[in-house]
Amino acid sequence: MVGRGHLEERAREMVEQDVRQKVEDAASRATPDRLEQAVQALLREGEDPGGGINADRLVKFLLHDPRMADEDVAWAYDRLKPAFRAAFEEHPSLFYFEGD
Repeated sequence: MVGRGHLEERAREMVEQDVRQKVEDAASRATPDRLEQAVQALLREGEDPGGGINADRLVKFLLHDPRMADEDVAWAYDRLKPAFRAAFEEHPSLFYFEGD
């Protein structure tokens, strides 16, 4: 018999594996032009409070998962941040605020 804790642990492992794969796919496609297109698409939907696009929203958009858990978004963002920085350096109109 499999316990409830084991099933929850297994479900979490599956989610982590899925997020890892999505991040790898997104990072491989994170060209400056694609990221600019993503930001422009999100801006057409509306700016976040305070203006611009929140990094969490960009991560969820790129990973095609608008209901992604906050801890998964944070983990994904940490791994995508270098690609974001490199891409945004090529587009001066796209930039990070302090505290990224």
